[in-house]
Amino acid sequence: MMRKHRLTLLPGGASRELPEGTPLVDALSDMGVLLRTPCGGKGICGKCGVQITEGAPPRTSADDRFFPDRPHQRLACRVSVGGDMTVRAPEPVSVPRWGRALPSRLNEPAVAIDIGTTTVQVSLVERPGGETYPLGSFLNPQRRHGHDVITRIAASADPLVHASLVRVIRHAVASAVQTALHGRTVDAEPTGLLVVSGNTTMTHLFFGLDVRPLGVFPYTAGELDYEGMTLPEGLPASTRVAALPSASAFLGGDLVGGLALTEETCAGRRVFFIDIGTNGEMFLRDRRGVAYAASCAMGPALEGMNISSGMTADEGAINHFTVSGGALVPEVIGGTEPVGVCGTGIIDALAIMLREGAVRGNGAFDRAAVGASGLFAGRLDTTNGVLSCRLAGNVALSQKDIRNIQLAKGASLAAARILLREASCRAEEVELVMIAGAFGENLDIDNFRSLGFLPDFPDAEYRFMGNTSLAAAERACVDPAFIERCRALRDSLAVVELTSRGDFNDLFIECLNFH
Repeated sequence: MMRKHRLTLLPGGASRELPEGTPLVDALSDMGVLLRTPCGGKGICGKCGVQITEGAPPRTSADDRFFPDRPHQRLACRVSVGGDMTVRAPEPVSVPRWGRALPSRLNEPAVAIDIGTTTVQVSLVERPGGETYPLGSFLNPQRRHGHDVITRIAASADPLVHASLVRVIRHAVASAVQTALHGRTVDAEPTGLLVVSGNTTMTHLFFGLDVRPLGVFPYTAGELDYEGMTLPEGLPASTRVAALPSASAFLGGDLVGGLALTEETCAGRRVFFIDIGTNGEMFLRDRRGVAYAASCAMGPALEGMNISSGMTADEGAINHFTVSGGALVPEVIGGTEPVGVCGTGIIDALAIMLREGAVRGNGAFDRAAVGASGLFAGRLDTTNGVLSCRLAGNVALSQKDIRNIQLAKGASLAAARILLREASCRAEEVELVMIAGAFGENLDIDNFRSLGFLPDFPDAEYRFMGNTSLAAAERACVDPAFIERCRALRDSLAVVELTSRGDFNDLFIECLNFH
């Protein structure tokens, strides 16, 4: 039988018995404590420090680097439960990145949630006026069971894992909301309405639904409209829960919400829309208003995960690279020393490497070109058999990292080309390209286009839409008819199931190389 140990949380003394070997950051998440983990647990950002007053393990080199004068401090992402332990968590213990400051008095706030596979974003919305207050974002605590939906679906075959997947996301959302409302005067019942947006798997897990049919042929969703779902723990009993409708096993409320939000803009135009995240959800709308939609697995690389020095767009992350005076110049969020690189920085670095010839079109480093480059000479290293190029400080991009980016690029381009085929539309006929998701907000579009993530739309206007999934949930908080409009548009979608397309795999392989 697996040994268990008691974890006690200060202040307050709440405790829980946990199996030996449980990562401390996951254990704390289960107890409602969401730590900042922008690097995804690699131990490179130093954001998840906690004070272990009893039962602390030996310090690591990372602990010495980040907390040289705090002997009881440890990186929670590098600690596993190996005995009874007492931990003092930092304050506040919930949403790590705060948005707009909340007023002391709130009028009938509703909660809007975008549950992404990698990142969760939460907003408060005052009704009826629609004033929004972004509470912040945090990494989805479900990632302990896999960084993508397929892995989490497979893991959910174990009833205990499925229960954990449901519990941790509900606890995380409830904790975020409760922390935000603490100490504030709220008119009427707090959080009287909660609206969820996300892909089909994330929405199913939030409501405690069986996700196994989503992962096996014929890939069916148990629910698409989520009416009358159970209430997450930790929220007032009077809270009404709603969710944006899904379109299929692979097309969720995040895509449908984006379609509804952009309906007016799209009218009478050929429009390509993509929401870039762990999944690439996209539609191509023709001038008649018919929308062809598909979803492809891009993996979390563009969100900084599955990248050796990757992290989300948080303090210390390089979000841009430029070339100035013959040197590679990083731009770091917060103006601090770089500790990692986020998705937009990765795109910049890779685009510059390709222009310099340091990386070939097939994604491999060109040692000779690197040696001759004024930008990258002397930056190649081999660690544990993996070739990497140092970008700034200890931040590097490895050969494996580039392959992960290629997988995302190949999936995105292949899916977009299939939509063009389905719509009988040529790339040069597309008039507007909309890029949604947090990744797109700080993206250098020229660098992105040069890598070939999308077909070449030579005459199109490019427009960055921000987080349309969260924006759609916010709209539904104040507009009772919005979800019904989403349903109507969902029912008119021409869903293109890439899993049943015989040409997708061949096209995917063809699209892996960079231009």
